[in-house]
Amino acid sequence: MTIQRQKTHLKYKKNKEKMLINEIEKLDGTINFDDISQVDQSSEISLIVDELKEDLFQASLPFEQILDIGWYPEFSETGAFKVSLIEHLDWENPIHSEKAKNWTDLKIALENTLKKVRIK
Repeated sequence: MTIQRQKTHLKYKKNKEKMLINEIEKLDGTINFDDISQVDQSSEISLIVDELKEDLFQASLPFEQILDIGWYPEFSETGAFKVSLIEHLDWENPIHSEKAKNWTDLKIALENTLKKVRIK
């Protein structure tokens, strides 16, 4: 990767991370952990599968809600991102859950899930 491409990639990655963080903050949420920002989101999934694990991102939201992002099964090329909205720690019955096989679909799944967050 050239220096210019690395700089462009870092700027793009930083903007995407900032967008997610801004959305969480708008919802009065707190990020518990964020390993997904360390993953090269400009790469093909098959090239970074060894970095894709079940626990990639988690944020606490008002009304005992949790936004969770993971890759299932972890470290598997046949896996998928799973974005879940959990309420009252009821992991067996998420409020909303959506799968995505690539970064573009993950963004859509995340947007759809954030729309389900209870704010009142």
